[in-house]
Amino acid sequence: MIIGAYALGLAFSRTEVREDLEHAIRPLIHGLVPIFFVAMGMLVNFSAMSHALWFGIAISLAGIVGKIFGCGIPSFLVGFNTLGATRVGVGMMPRGEVALIVAGTGLAYRAINEAEFGVAVMMTFVTTFLAPIALLPLFRNPKEGVQRKEAVVA
Repeated sequence: MIIGAYALGLAFSRTEVREDLEHAIRPLIHGLVPIFFVAMGMLVNFSAMSHALWFGIAISLAGIVGKIFGCGIPSFLVGFNTLGATRVGVGMMPRGEVALIVAGTGLAYRAINEAEFGVAVMMTFVTTFLAPIALLPLFRNPKEGVQRKEAVVA
């Protein structure tokens, strides 16, 4: 469903009706997005999740480290310096709707249990909550985030 919806959005992105359609569905988006998050929150079973707390912490840490290095290293390789690459990696850290949709679908089809769903919600919450806190000092640093190219003197 999410891939099809995304593909449909891509198809409309290059049409003349894009702006009109975007303007028309904006109220719908503002209404449905909060309902989605309320529904996902209502699916969390904290007592079932408590048995998987350490697993949730481990998955959250793996998600944080994976995003910081998985996005930061390629950023460094294409011209960002350490500060810029760290900004990119930390900025990419949050997981959001897609992780919750996949976890919710897994729960609905009994591919995962309530504890595993809770772990996915925990990881989504932790990474989404920590990213802006970690980004603040990175962007308060006045230094540039790109590597300086020294002028070649002939």
